[in-house]
Amino acid sequence: MKTKKIRNRLFLSLLSLFMLSFSACIDEDNLERDKGSVPLAMTVNSKEIVLDNNTPVSDALRFEWTSGTNQGTDAGIEYTFEMDLEEGNFDEGVKLALGRNERILVYKHEALNQLLLDEFSVSPNDEVILKARVIADVLDESVDKQISEVVSFSVKTYTPVTKNLYLIGGAAPNGWSADEATKMNTVSGSVGGFTWNGRLNKGELKFITTLGQFTPSYNKGIDDTKLYYRESDEDEYDEKFTIEEAGNYEIKLNVLTGVISIRKTTGPEYDELWIVGSSTGESGWEFEPMNVDADNPYIFSYNARLSGEFKIATEPDFDDNIPYYRPTTQGVGAGVNLDVVKLSGQENADDYKWSVDDANYKIKLDIQDLKIDILEFIAYPMIYLVGEATPNGWSIDDASPMEITENEFIFTWSGYLKEGEFKFTCDKQSDWNGDWFTATADKTEPTGVIQSMVYTTGGSGKDYKWNIAESGDYTIELDQFNETVIIKKK
Repeated sequence: MKTKKIRNRLFLSLLSLFMLSFSACIDEDNLERDKGSVPLAMTVNSKEIVLDNNTPVSDALRFEWTSGTNQGTDAGIEYTFEMDLEEGNFDEGVKLALGRNERILVYKHEALNQLLLDEFSVSPNDEVILKARVIADVLDESVDKQISEVVSFSVKTYTPVTKNLYLIGGAAPNGWSADEATKMNTVSGSVGGFTWNGRLNKGELKFITTLGQFTPSYNKGIDDTKLYYRESDEDEYDEKFTIEEAGNYEIKLNVLTGVISIRKTTGPEYDELWIVGSSTGESGWEFEPMNVDADNPYIFSYNARLSGEFKIATEPDFDDNIPYYRPTTQGVGAGVNLDVVKLSGQENADDYKWSVDDANYKIKLDIQDLKIDILEFIAYPMIYLVGEATPNGWSIDDASPMEITENEFIFTWSGYLKEGEFKFTCDKQSDWNGDWFTATADKTEPTGVIQSMVYTTGGSGKDYKWNIAESGDYTIELDQFNETVIIKKK
C-alpha cells in the first residue's frame, strides 16, 4: 500500500475540502493562562471504524486530547495533529496545524473514506491500520515540545457511490454519444438514488457514471428491475435495457440497492429546473438546481436561505428565448398556492420575479397545476413522536419529545418502539390539524438510512405514517429543514 507525499499546501485544502468538523475547547476569555500539569494525551472514539456509505455526513472518527502543560508560563499552546499508516513514521501522511485551543477533531464518513482512497491509496472495501498523535508546542522557548502517545485504530473503507449518472444508448435523448449523455437527477435524501423523466426512443439503454467514458456502467441485471455494475471493458457482460415503444418515461433507480424502475408515463415537460436570483450561489444570480420529488415528477422543491428576487429557469441560461417560471406580476412575496406563469424573456419584457425578505424558505413548485408555495420556515422548538408504536401511544398531549442538537433544525430520539404506526407532530395541536412530518407513503417501514419526509401544515396532506414491524430499541435523527429522517434499529 503506497502513501502519497502530502505537501503543506494540500493540508490546508484538506481542512476545508473534507470538512473535518472542529470544535474548540476554549478557556473562557483568556487564551493564554496556566494550563496546569496535565500530561498531553489523546483518545479516539473507537479502535475499529467501519465507514458507511449510507451516512456520508455523520461522524466516523473523533479525536480528543488534553491541553498538556505550559509549565506555568502563561504562554499559549499550539497543536499539530498527525496521522499516518501503521508502518509510517509521520514523515508522510496527514499533518494539520490547528493553532491554539483546538482539542477535538472529527472526520465524517465520506470525507475519511475519500481521504484514505485518494491520499493513502487504500483500496475500496479494504481495512487499513492507522495511527495518530498530537503535538503541543508551547510558545515559550523554555518549555519543551510535548508529543502524545500514539493511538492506533483500524478503518474499513467502502466503494464510493457515484455522484453522477447518465443515460446512454439508442433509446436515450442523445444516443450513444458518451460525451453528450443525458444527466439524471439525484434523489434528495436517498443515497445512491437517481431519477429522470422525459422522452425515450425505441432502442437500447444503459447508464454511465462519467461523461466521455463508456465504463464504469450500470447495465441490465437478471431482469428489468435489477442493475448490474460493469466496472470495465474487460467484463464481457454488457446487457442493456430495451425500450419497446417511444414515449415519455419515468426512470427511478438506486445504485446502492441495485433496483431500477422504468415506467411509461405521460410525463412532465421538464425533468430539471433551476432557481436563480439575487441570493443564489456564492455571489448571487447563480443557477441552483431544484430537487425533483421522488413520487411526483411534476413537483420541484428547494430549501435555502433567500433574500431579494428570484425566478425559476427551465435551462441554466439567461437567453431571452428560454422559458422561466414566474409570478403573474412583479414582486409577489411569500405565500401558499400562488399562481405561476411560464414565459420567456421575449414574452415577458418586464422580467417578473418573486421577491422575499431575508429568511429560510421552503419552496415547492407544481409545474402541472402551475402553483407555487413559498414558505418562510422557522425551526420548531420541539418535535414529538405520536402513535401506537411510541411510548405514550396516540395521546397527542403526551407525545414523546425528541432532543434538540446544536443544529436548531436537527432533533434526535432514542428509545423503545412497539410494533405499529407513528408520525411526528410539530406542535401537539389537540384537534390534530397542526403541522406534521409524515412518511412519503402509507405504512413506510424504516430502512435505517436517510429517508425523505413530507412536511404538511394545518392538517393538510395525506396522513402517511411509518410502520414499525419489529419492536425494539431505535434511534431517530430528524432534519426538519431538509425533510429527512433516519430511523435505525439498534
